[in-house]
Amino acid sequence: MVSLDVVKSANATLVKSQHFVAVFVSTSGIGTYALQALASHANEGQGIRAYIIARRKAAADRIISECQKLCPKGQFRFVQTDDIALLKNVDRVCAEITDAEAREVAVTGGKSKIDLLVMAQGILDFGGRKETKEGIDQSMSLLYYSRMRFITQLIPLLTESPLPGHVVSVFGPQRDEKLFLDDISLRNPKNYGFGSMGSHAAYLKTFYFEYLAAKYSGKLSLIHYYPRLVATDAFTAEGVPMFIKLTWKLMTPLQNFITVPKAECGERVLFLSSRRFPARDSMVSEQSAGGLEVAASSDGVIGGGAYRVNWDGGIIPIKKNYEKLRADGWGKKFVAHTNKVFADVEAGKVFTE
Repeated sequence: MVSLDVVKSANATLVKSQHFVAVFVSTSGIGTYALQALASHANEGQGIRAYIIARRKAAADRIISECQKLCPKGQFRFVQTDDIALLKNVDRVCAEITDAEAREVAVTGGKSKIDLLVMAQGILDFGGRKETKEGIDQSMSLLYYSRMRFITQLIPLLTESPLPGHVVSVFGPQRDEKLFLDDISLRNPKNYGFGSMGSHAAYLKTFYFEYLAAKYSGKLSLIHYYPRLVATDAFTAEGVPMFIKLTWKLMTPLQNFITVPKAECGERVLFLSSRRFPARDSMVSEQSAGGLEVAASSDGVIGGGAYRVNWDGGIIPIKKNYEKLRADGWGKKFVAHTNKVFADVEAGKVFTE
């Protein structure tokens, strides 16, 4: 476990070292807490610019107002989106951010970049498969495909960060249980469920993160992060089954004892940008990481660039079956599957495999 004091100290150092540019996907819950943590440290730094991607302007405006009070000199920009389970909407948002960064540096100088991308989009849905018009399950897209698309579309900016660029995907790496190798997209109703959907997202993300870490060696760090239980509106949002809403309400007296405090959660998400989680082949030692122990990647390499991180900064190990999956070439097959989804949607096709 990395102590909260160490986390806060590392975060303060992070924003003092350079002008910091971040992108937050989702205006509710964990993404907001991370943004607030960044804003709270930024008054002592060299400035921040944050892009807040959301559907509802009113929600974004409220968050921006709160962050502006924490950091009056910060730049906080709302980027409106429709359903980001659709990859075409992800592409539009990424193009808008890329254009905004180009306009900014044309005025201020320097290079366009993104230092941190935090993605926390998703829904609690215990129903069956709900296919988007692009042929992808909605929940799988929010937890996996749309997130990988954000990364690949923003790679030119992420790889310009001197930190280097850090990507945080908030979900649950340890949910990798069921895996239907003959049905990666979970089209068979017998295979689809809340558990198997989350499991497939976890497996696919581990292997795709390893692929990106190797491809952009020295330039990109990717973290699949489990935040533990945090009190967010995800438990009471529209579409959440009533039994979950009632259970959460009944647990109100216990929430302070069983959840990670919001402010601490935000600090710990921001900490994932620290030198404990370097890009692959960055030659970061404990000494150059400011005394922080450099983390092990999911493929067993110290500082390997693709990390499965527990809520407290510890590493979540992979299961024994990964050795056989690697030996049988499934890592490459999962990457090829994901890239085929992207290629078909780019071509205006509906993905059907």
